Amino acid sequence: MSADDVSDLPRGNVRVQKASVIWSVAAACLLLGSAVLQFLASLQRWVVFRGSFGPEDVSAEDHRFDYDFPSEPWESIGTAAQFFGVGTFLQALGVLAIAFGVLLLSGEAGPRSDLISVVEMLLAAIVAASFGFYGAHALVSGVTDVPSPLQYSWVSGLLGFPALIALGWLWRRKSRAATNACVFLIGSTLGGYVVASTLIAPIFAGYVSHDTTPWRETVVAVSTAIAGITMLCAVGMADQRLVTTYHRIRQSVLIVRGWAVVRFRCGFGSGPPVKGPPKV
Repeated sequence: MSADDVSDLPRGNVRVQKASVIWSVAAACLLLGSAVLQFLASLQRWVVFRGSFGPEDVSAEDHRFDYDFPSEPWESIGTAAQFFGVGTFLQALGVLAIAFGVLLLSGEAGPRSDLISVVEMLLAAIVAASFGFYGAHALVSGVTDVPSPLQYSWVSGLLGFPALIALGWLWRRKSRAATNACVFLIGSTLGGYVVASTLIAPIFAGYVSHDTTPWRETVVAVSTAIAGITMLCAVGMADQRLVTTYHRIRQSVLIVRGWAVVRFRCGFGSGPPVKGPPKV
């Protein structure tokens, strides 16, 4: 939520603005927590696990060690799959928190506005379910050391990409921060992994692997972190505007109350005559 988002709301809805800020803070914390867990999982593969290999051992780039979506044949690497699974669950909750924060910014009323809000929440639920699907698969696979049966339902996780695009478009006028977060969260979808493997990770690895390019999962973790930072920075800007709005409202209330007290006293003949409210 940005400062412009708060200024568009009526000044009397301070409580609603505060609630929206709280949801945005929750979203930022969840996304940043998710990024940390994803980063720790990537370190287990590309630092600890790869560092333990000899020149004649199998490469850590082998798809058998892909913990983000385990599929047979697969070998577990420490607790990387568990970290990734829990982190993706946090990511799903972060999307829902963003949706609730944006929902409170909807100042318009009417059937059309209500329908758009319902569509937005439905799309957010689809994105959260998509991330939750990947998280559940990775977590169960890591705990059991074998790929879960969800590996055969991978198509179910593809809905997150178009849903995020639709959400970003619908939120573009309500919250620029939420739209930007959607853009960076695309990095956690299948399309984002393809871009990370072929375009971004090779910049750090120095080459494109025939299997899994090193640091691919790290790039995805960074994109999640940027989404969280985007929400956190927007919260700071919104909070400053919220404080300013509160002080303006308080000043207006004090002026009106002082004018009412003077008029009341004038009505009983105690105090100087007043022709109108004092000029501000």
